[in-house]
Amino acid sequence: MILNFSKIFLIFIICFLAIFFKLETSLALNDDQSEMYQGCVENAKLLGEERAKQYCRCITIMITEKYTIDEIESIGLMEQEIQLEKFSFATSYCNLNANAPSDKG
Repeated sequence: MILNFSKIFLIFIICFLAIFFKLETSLALNDDQSEMYQGCVENAKLLGEERAKQYCRCITIMITEKYTIDEIESIGLMEQEIQLEKFSFATSYCNLNANAPSDKG
């Protein structure tokens, strides 16, 4: 169930990623991360507000620590299977954990 939801949710994130990179938001994240986070939260409301914020912060941090913004945008243009493969490390981890590894410690 978690894996299926993760795939569906990731598709929503990728679809809206380019749009939300143009928004301005406020968080203790850099501008690009904040924009990605906000787009994610908008699409994650099914999780409930608090969990959506945890999940989205986690995947935003993990994805932007691994890939540059240009790489993320490029991945967003790839086939959905490739997108899922590239981002699955974050979605899998964040489905089970409230915080990204870099938030701990």
